[in-house]
Amino acid sequence: MSETGAPQAPHEHPENIRLVASDVDGTLLQRFQPIPQATIDAVNALVAAGVDFVPVTGRPVRWLAPLQRDLPIVRHVICANGSIVYNLQRDEVVHAHLISTEVQHELISRVRAHMPEAKLAFETLDAFCIEPGFVTRWPQEAVTIDPAESPDIREVAKIMVRGPSTDSDAMLAAVSELIGDALHATHSNPTTGLIELAAAGVTKAHTLAEYCQRRGIDADDVAAFGDMPNDIEMLTWAGWGYAMADGHPTTLAAARAVAPAVRDGGITETIRAFAAAAQRRG
Repeated sequence: MSETGAPQAPHEHPENIRLVASDVDGTLLQRFQPIPQATIDAVNALVAAGVDFVPVTGRPVRWLAPLQRDLPIVRHVICANGSIVYNLQRDEVVHAHLISTEVQHELISRVRAHMPEAKLAFETLDAFCIEPGFVTRWPQEAVTIDPAESPDIREVAKIMVRGPSTDSDAMLAAVSELIGDALHATHSNPTTGLIELAAAGVTKAHTLAEYCQRRGIDADDVAAFGDMPNDIEMLTWAGWGYAMADGHPTTLAAARAVAPAVRDGGITETIRAFAAAAQRRG
């Protein structure tokens, strides 16, 4: 840390990294843009050197095609903010942390009572269900439902709340107070007012820790990159947490180190350093 408390780019990168976890939008790539070729090359070199590379994203399964296309060497991705582990090569769900129908019902009841202007969406394992008035980037992907008439939406991995305010930090505070500990709330964009809900305790860090435990990898041997509040738990869990230089202030405050913004090279040089260290280890 600097004297101001902001994370700094480390003079030396750790030599022991066995797994790199990277957020996608704003970290691996500019939001909804292709992965830079230099980053693709660096990831390929990293994996070839024996280091696992795992994208860890808020994206749903239906938005993973760019990763399948550009990073065919990568096997697993943790998506929906930790709710789903997906095998990119087999195109199948490996594991999912789902939200029970009881919790869904309670959430709908509380939102209707205390935040009636808010609109809800439900990301399931095979569909994207929205209620009328929920604004989404690609409405053609959505199935419009009335939650009151569809009380048992099955296999829900993530619920989204879009409120009357576009201030996502303010919306996060309001929704967090509303739901208590029944769900985990976060956001991945400061100006949309879109709040993302997962099952209680489920975060990117939670599922990444499970993934690493099954492979005998300690947190100290993990480097993680991210830029938004939905990355904070992951950056603090990993031995080395890198916030992107243009990231959210709370994410920068939580990180151990800083990486350049995607437009300035992003994670590329750092993972090249990890790949070189892995090659030296043999």
